[in-house]
Amino acid sequence: MKCFLVSILTLVTVASGFAQQTYAVVMGVADYVGTVNDLRYADDDAWLVTRFLRSPKGGSVPAGNIVTLVNGQASHANIIRALQLFQRAQRNDRVIVFFSGHGADGTFFTADGMELLHSEVKTAFRRSAAKTKVVWADACHSGSIRRKASARTVSQQTYKQLNDPSLNVVVMASSRSSQNSGEYDKLRQGAFTYYLVKGAEGAADTDRNRIVTISEHFRYVNTWVRQMTNNQQIPIIYGKFSDTTPVTIL
Repeated sequence: MKCFLVSILTLVTVASGFAQQTYAVVMGVADYVGTVNDLRYADDDAWLVTRFLRSPKGGSVPAGNIVTLVNGQASHANIIRALQLFQRAQRNDRVIVFFSGHGADGTFFTADGMELLHSEVKTAFRRSAAKTKVVWADACHSGSIRRKASARTVSQQTYKQLNDPSLNVVVMASSRSSQNSGEYDKLRQGAFTYYLVKGAEGAADTDRNRIVTISEHFRYVNTWVRQMTNNQQIPIIYGKFSDTTPVTIL
């Protein structure tokens, strides 16, 4: 059972309504070195997001603009190196971080059991010229990986280090702070990640204008995650954004 799935989402709007280029670092850790507190589908979540970004609906992001790190590849050192990719971005580009795995307040846990601090992600963002940053984080509560984190409540405050108006960040989270977030065998994904991608691929385009806006996207994800989990998981959204900002242009 995943304890918290979060997507922090920001999207660029230029004259055409979308970013010129996308650069992404995609991470999924299901297998943690030296622990029995593994997940089932965090690596599958990472590959799902990678395939989506590479697809026409995800913007046909070139392979050279995406670094995907799964399981043992997603060490702290490898992630820090990968985040340097964002320095290639220009002002009208967007940069994306996706993380699926264990997390706690202000931290993602890497495959080697180290902490990738949210402040380190923020530093990588600040070194990028991209006008808008995206973080999609599927970050489960750390459980036995860190005893000091085992009693923490994961909430919006968990991501406060990324909440910076100058970075134009929007946070879309899979559940309220008092709730768990699940991953399901029949989906082979976390419920939130599954519907996040499905909605962005076009299922959320309720007015059929071939643009999935932030408001459409959140309504879709909120509706289907609640239905899938019998209201045990209620997504939330907050941050500085326009409801009409496009998530995808189909």
